[in-house]
Amino acid sequence: MSFLYVKIPVANDVPDQFHRLEDKVDQILRKNSVGSVAGWGDSLGNALADGSRSVAYTRIDVDVSNITSAVALLQICLPELGTPAGTEIHYTIDQRRLKDIYFESKWLLAQPS
Repeated sequence: MSFLYVKIPVANDVPDQFHRLEDKVDQILRKNSVGSVAGWGDSLGNALADGSRSVAYTRIDVDVSNITSAVALLQICLPELGTPAGTEIHYTIDQRRLKDIYFESKWLLAQPS
């Protein structure tokens, strides 16, 4: 098994907007026999003037049997599920940490992470 994660930016006024995706991503990965969701959670942004911190992004951790197949599948399904521009898929191939970044209608592939 290999590991990858999806990092989804969150609008400050709607912190729980993407928590509905974990189950859908898990179902798609399992249906296609490429993996399953291992966990998820929110990451906080920088401190605001009042000291509070809002949610910056939601992260979905995924165990996969084949990185290449899982990444290709996620590139198709994430936009269909409504993830916004700036969504990232982080993974490792040949000990190189990489990320694919979604911009509106296309993915910027294999960027150093």
